[in-house]
Amino acid sequence: MTHWRQKARPKTPRRTADVLRERDERRTAALIACITEVSSSEGPESVTHRRVAERAGIPVRYVEWKYPSRDHLIAMANAG
Repeated sequence: MTHWRQKARPKTPRRTADVLRERDERRTAALIACITEVSSSEGPESVTHRRVAERAGIPVRYVEWKYPSRDHLIAMANAG
């Protein structure tokens, strides 16, 4: 805590690249968890972009852009 006459030190701003990298890591982790859950409970045939995106709380368009096919989704989950 600072004295009432002292100015508080300004926070160091986070770099945009760091923020985007952290968000991408969180999204990837959420996707892996959802793909694993859907695949184990309903079978790998039931893994779709829409189902995984809705369960993970991620925009469908992002998932379709980052992983263009179902095979990419499943491969990413198996690699992670």
